[in-house]
Amino acid sequence: MPSLRWVIVCCALSAAGCLFRSDRPAGTSTANALAPIQPTEGVYVESVILERPVGDPFLDRDLWKDTLPVGSPETLALFAENGLRVGVLAGSLPPRFQALLESETEALNGRGMTFAMRKDEVLPTSGPSERCEFAVLTVLSEKRTKVSFTQARCGILVRPEALPDGRVKVWCEPQIQHGERQDWLRPSADVTGLVRHSEIPLARYPMVAFETQLGRTECLVIGWQADQRDTLGEALFAVEANGQPRQRVLVIRARLSKPDSITDLPPLGVRRPSIAAEAGRPR
Repeated sequence: MPSLRWVIVCCALSAAGCLFRSDRPAGTSTANALAPIQPTEGVYVESVILERPVGDPFLDRDLWKDTLPVGSPETLALFAENGLRVGVLAGSLPPRFQALLESETEALNGRGMTFAMRKDEVLPTSGPSERCEFAVLTVLSEKRTKVSFTQARCGILVRPEALPDGRVKVWCEPQIQHGERQDWLRPSADVTGLVRHSEIPLARYPMVAFETQLGRTECLVIGWQADQRDTLGEALFAVEANGQPRQRVLVIRARLSKPDSITDLPPLGVRRPSIAAEAGRPR
């Protein structure tokens, strides 16, 4: 009889276990649910916008004397034709540049992002603007094409990638979102039908996309040549505040990010809205 009772108890426990297992959602386990979330390795990207009046001697001229140019000769020519400037600051930062980074009024929209799960991100540089018009040159041998957007929001898409030597490769492309959200029909994943997608129209400029490698203390700077009016560079980096035109430079720094790592580098800029944004706020 004792052995029979043990058989009955074991059967009951087995049945209860089956019931508990069937109550759990498929593909889950208690061990996984209770395990602490582990930090993941990736790339940490910091960015900040420097903003001064248009034609500012430092942002428009002196800063670029200390940068290393980025891109092939053809890309550099397309930068110039489209009013763009791109360079890397290596070594000791110019004192004026460091002072702007630490400014509470001229270092704007400072942010930091970890790229572990995400692949890329758009860093806003200007907008939204009611109307945005300029001429763009896509091929050196051709003529400029005039474009016009409404409700334009301009930015630089960045896609960082860790390199074996500890540096970070950063790929950048200027982009402009514009207009209202629209519905599009696209093929489904299995190509058996069409799926409706809702997106905001996007203008991309791959002809002035570029990539560069950054060490942990190096800064990528992207800006506009102020005497190049009605260009893509002006659309990306010119704003207006209190009726006054202002000029911007985007600063990017990237480094490898490991769990529990601590950087000895000061953050880029302060986290506050731009002067242009504050000017539009109700008082």
